[in-house]
Amino acid sequence: MLFRSAVREVNTHGGVNGQQIVVVTREEGDTATTERSVQELVDLGVDAIIGPTSSLAVLNTLDTAVDAGVLTCAPTASALALDTYPDNGLLIRTVPSDSLQASALARLVEESGNNSVTVVYLDDAFGRPFGDAMERALALEDTAAVDTVSFTESQDSIDDAVTAVVEADPGAVVVIADDSTGPAVIRAIDAATDGDISYFVNDAVRRPSATAGAFAADLAPRIFGASPAATAEGALADTMEALHPGTPTLFAQNAYDCLTLLAVGAAAAKSDDPSTIASAISALTLSGTSCSDFASCTDALDAGRNIDYDGPSGALSIGAQGDPISAVFDRFTFDESGRDVSLGRLVIDNG
Repeated sequence: MLFRSAVREVNTHGGVNGQQIVVVTREEGDTATTERSVQELVDLGVDAIIGPTSSLAVLNTLDTAVDAGVLTCAPTASALALDTYPDNGLLIRTVPSDSLQASALARLVEESGNNSVTVVYLDDAFGRPFGDAMERALALEDTAAVDTVSFTESQDSIDDAVTAVVEADPGAVVVIADDSTGPAVIRAIDAATDGDISYFVNDAVRRPSATAGAFAADLAPRIFGASPAATAEGALADTMEALHPGTPTLFAQNAYDCLTLLAVGAAAAKSDDPSTIASAISALTLSGTSCSDFASCTDALDAGRNIDYDGPSGALSIGAQGDPISAVFDRFTFDESGRDVSLGRLVIDNG
């Protein structure tokens, strides 16, 4: 795995402040299992935790780590609720927040030339803040959000949302939802309109659920989206394929970035204190000599240089709050068979 490659790179280069990294793993499962696992890691006295993977799991366990003074690096938890979480500076994320994804979607809308937009969002703890962020992002792109419409999973609620969209008569509709309700509301809106609306969707809609099924040939090419870049590119991706042919590596680069940043941060701070490491990380990703792994970064630090770490996930810049302020997104659409296809990459910089 890419994470294990990062550990080997650090330890082969002498470790962190003369100490080899020791990895302790625990299972992530249901809520109770994850909470128990995080507590076990805290009780073992670890300096940092990489994970859990889901936003909900991080939200459910972060207090345990923070109360113990343990640093958490989240490689895949993108929830907006973590943007302002009272983490005492002990949360670092290498995946962009959904607030950055909202900026990426707003950029796609702006590039499409649509100035008449309705934001339709699933009315739950995920959709409400994402919908608010979408409005703000569209305003920054000078795109007028004609209206915002919420809906729930019930058919009556979807019907009401469709009616509101029809009355607004937008040129584009942004849909923030999950992999089942997203396709459902898109199909319902399209069936009630002239079939000329462009749709812009969040990453969860990129792979419709099995029950939702593929988009029809006349609809699919009018759906566009932006999702956090999930795979490494370049030499590191080639190395991974050579070492582990055919092994899925989705977001593996984010875990690699977590491990490398924690190690470089500890080396730069000359400390294994979690708070000290966390406070050092932002400055290591913003400006200076470019480096992409532990060896090149620490060699530059030893030479007295400032460094700018950009690992396999690309243009990574961590702000003062511990979240990426720039990120690489994958543009996507769907072909006539309903399969998602990439349209290239998009860099969003909110620094």
